[in-house]
Amino acid sequence: MNTNIKYCNEKKIWVSNIIGDDYKKWKNEFVILDCGTGSGKTYFCINILGKYAEKQGKKILYLCNRRKLREQVYGDVGNAKLQGTIYVTSYQTLQKKIQNQDGIDYFDYIVADECHYFTTDATFNDYTDISYNYVMNQKKAVVLFVSATAKIFFKYLQDTKMVESKNSYKLDKDYSYVKKLFYYQSDELKSIIDDILENESDSKIIVFCNSSSRIIEMSKIYGEQADYYCSKTNRNYRLKKLCGWIDEDGKTKVNTCIKQYSKNHITFDRRILFATSVLDNGVDLKDVRIKHIFTEIVDVDTMIQSLGRKRSLDKNDTCTFYIREYQKKGIQGFINRISSQLEPVNLYKNNYEEFYKTYGEGKNRSKLKYNTVFYNFFAQKNRHGEIRLNDCKYRKYQQDFEMFSAMKEIGHKAYLGLILEKSLIDNSEDMVCGVEKLDMFIEFLKSIEGKRLYSDDQNFIKEEFETIGLKLRYKGINTFNGALEDTYKESYFCRFYNEDVDGKKYVDKRRTLPDGTINKNRDKHYWLLENRHPP
Repeated sequence: MNTNIKYCNEKKIWVSNIIGDDYKKWKNEFVILDCGTGSGKTYFCINILGKYAEKQGKKILYLCNRRKLREQVYGDVGNAKLQGTIYVTSYQTLQKKIQNQDGIDYFDYIVADECHYFTTDATFNDYTDISYNYVMNQKKAVVLFVSATAKIFFKYLQDTKMVESKNSYKLDKDYSYVKKLFYYQSDELKSIIDDILENESDSKIIVFCNSSSRIIEMSKIYGEQADYYCSKTNRNYRLKKLCGWIDEDGKTKVNTCIKQYSKNHITFDRRILFATSVLDNGVDLKDVRIKHIFTEIVDVDTMIQSLGRKRSLDKNDTCTFYIREYQKKGIQGFINRISSQLEPVNLYKNNYEEFYKTYGEGKNRSKLKYNTVFYNFFAQKNRHGEIRLNDCKYRKYQQDFEMFSAMKEIGHKAYLGLILEKSLIDNSEDMVCGVEKLDMFIEFLKSIEGKRLYSDDQNFIKEEFETIGLKLRYKGINTFNGALEDTYKESYFCRFYNEDVDGKKYVDKRRTLPDGTINKNRDKHYWLLENRHPP
């Protein structure tokens, strides 16, 4: 950390306090506001800088990453009666205007709020570099990069000297509501959650998962005890169905697990919520019952955002954080995936002849289709083609490569010690659990015991057999039971049945389901997984 950064972690210190009158001296330069939630960043940009700009006859472009934030800022600008001075829009709208070659007015100040958008959104948005390049090329404006969670991006701006040390302002987030920060291992998650569920009758748990497969894995254990949330554009069909974006007929629906009961009561109803990082984007949960937040997200900026999804309502609204610690083998896996994206791009940028020799013809050429940094795959008959790079995505991968390389060298926990707020680090310790080795396939089987299993369900059951290395040729009941007998004869005793003990076929005759809805599976045959020979 740059020791010249203006820094303060005393309580009740606001952004405007640490900046003072410095803003009156800013001239065509970049400024960092690395300040926690609730530190007065928006207030400073609108009510202090905005009113100063109004008096000077200057204009401010205020960029937001999400519609919710844009609406909030627009309302604040209206309350301050500065509509003629501050123009509020989104990065996405700016990108479209640039793409459409629409004229963009001159602004004396540009506020790039939630500027982690440039890097974190680059992983799924192909056009973040358009707004990024626009902002970075402003030579006759003051640009404010504002975020509570852009640690890696700010480090890049400082390391490359794009932002002078005198223009970096840091104010720690207030983590006084956090009772403790624990580090845990991957296989300890179930034991910790089960302990909470057993000993705390009312508290709720959020778990941010690093992959779709992790959420599906947890659903086999917790089933209807938990809610599940992912992006509606997630490519994993099974996860989207689990999260309620797809109904039983494969039609699109709306996930309703996040509910707003009032301004200060935004929550989920079940005891646990398993979510991907998409929940970071503009969702603030307010519920005093949310007492435990786990994050398995390895990207540092996104991880910090996930920990901040719960908003503390008062001094008694406390919470415990848990961060999954990744070992060197797992970190190397992330490095390998990033390297596979960077290698052809680096070759393209630095040695086109070698790039074309390697990827211009044959099977390797088709590999470029799966490279997410290239905008498009160049035409087969065109030697040079039309290849464009997403510079933000490229920069994100470069930053991630450096981050994971440092993590591997000094250890995940040690790296986080350099990034996280001191108040969190000083309040952290390792979680020590007696962990029983889980057989996730048996946990899956337990999750479907006694449930009606229709023909559509047999497909994913077959897929689950593949997770234990059994690629079954058929989906028949005898094939499944034979595989269970061969693999779990002495440790698992349920088997699949399609008829009752009297030989009568299982047919679903229910007209309606317990919740009152029409039974779409009426008159369909089904199986049951049950133990007919208990000890």
